[in-house]
Amino acid sequence: RQILLRLGNHVFVSMADSVQQAIGLIDGGKIFDLIVLDLKLPGLDGFAFMRLLQDRFVTAPVVVVSASQDNGKCRQALALGAMGYIHKSSAAKVILDGIHQILIGNVYYPSDCMQGLELTTKVRQPTCEQMGISERQFATLRLMEHGFSNKEIAREMGITESTVKTHVSRLIAALGVHNRTACVLEARRIGLL
Repeated sequence: RQILLRLGNHVFVSMADSVQQAIGLIDGGKIFDLIVLDLKLPGLDGFAFMRLLQDRFVTAPVVVVSASQDNGKCRQALALGAMGYIHKSSAAKVILDGIHQILIGNVYYPSDCMQGLELTTKVRQPTCEQMGISERQFATLRLMEHGFSNKEIAREMGITESTVKTHVSRLIAALGVHNRTACVLEARRIGLL
């Protein structure tokens, strides 16, 4: 927590001592920019918790901060979609640099974690289907990305403006944001656009 607060005055950290508390925070409607996860959680191991986040379509990037320097665990975190893996024994500057890389959309892992892996390994990105976004809603999202207004989207897609508003509302809900601009930015961040 103390290291995270060094990121700046705009940083707020919510702590959870157990899986149940963490689920309560997530299900409580809060939107997180980052989830920092220990692999040894009371009530559930970190990998099972990562699967639980996927099942709930949580799109915030996950970084594992662990005492384990086992490359197998690091690779397992990668396979489950974690954006980073940082050793707890790392210096504060290394931890902050890693978290900063993740917050700007990069993947951060210790170099030894990747030894023996093919360079083509990719972090899994959510699909529209997984997020409950229909083809028409995705088409609306693409037009939003290009700056089209609701009226222009309606004209382009041959639907009513009311239907466009419904698509936009569902996109905002699916992506867990509060407005059109954030909707496009979040879709880009998670790789939908």
